Amino acid sequence: MGTATRIRATTAFQISEIGLISPIARWCECLHGCAPFQEALGAITKAIGAEAAALCRLNVHGVDRGCGLYYDRTKSSGRTGDLRQSFAHVVLGGYVAKAKPGMIWYSSMSGNVDSPALEHIHRARGLSDLAVIPLTSGGAETDFLELHFADHPGPVQQALLNTLSSTLVRTWSNRAPGRYLEACLKMSRTRKPEMPDTHLLSMTNPARLSRAEYRVCVLLSKGQSVKRVSHQLGISASTLRTHLRNIYAKTDIHNMSELVYRLVAMVVIDDENVGRGTAA
Repeated sequence: MGTATRIRATTAFQISEIGLISPIARWCECLHGCAPFQEALGAITKAIGAEAAALCRLNVHGVDRGCGLYYDRTKSSGRTGDLRQSFAHVVLGGYVAKAKPGMIWYSSMSGNVDSPALEHIHRARGLSDLAVIPLTSGGAETDFLELHFADHPGPVQQALLNTLSSTLVRTWSNRAPGRYLEACLKMSRTRKPEMPDTHLLSMTNPARLSRAEYRVCVLLSKGQSVKRVSHQLGISASTLRTHLRNIYAKTDIHNMSELVYRLVAMVVIDDENVGRGTAA
């Protein structure tokens, strides 16, 4: 790299670094209840040149607690491509509980990332990379910030992420107690559940589920637990997880609770329609 190129790169970084001051200030305010989390996530996402962000809490097995905070620069009119789940466990694999806070993990550098749901969202949105920043480590649960990018971050973006990550970790450890869960609860109360419009188990099989995937959904719709489904089908837990990942990708559903809601909700609607028809 020549001297002129180094100077331009340094200047670009310094200008971009100044642009982080306001987003970091907003982040600190939200951690103490003085600003909404969504505003802080939005400011960071834009300043770093990302397209979407998620702030999630996972247990040591990489399973989320059903809550998370999300920001998306693109307001989708439908559900396809919406970011509504964490993919930190996909990128970190077995290091979910051991990853060093502040260290940045890129999906493009994590080898073969096997996640149909992530591939579906990125393909639908024209995204290609994901950066995961652990904010805590060593406990039963770990907090992560993840940023989705249209392209793999260049040298300036990577330098900014390194600067940003250390600040995020330090300030996160000093946040007001319960602030994150409070924000998650507030979001869950304001979010209106979407009423499914297509029965996944209809004769037309709209999601093009395989026979095995269809049988999994049938058992789940009857209130069977994941363990019971595995036992009744005579398959291992890992095989069942593979079926579920494929179901999520084909249906644009992002977690077990959403899948069960969609299956059960449609059964309830069908029962009500039958009841009305009988009464008539």
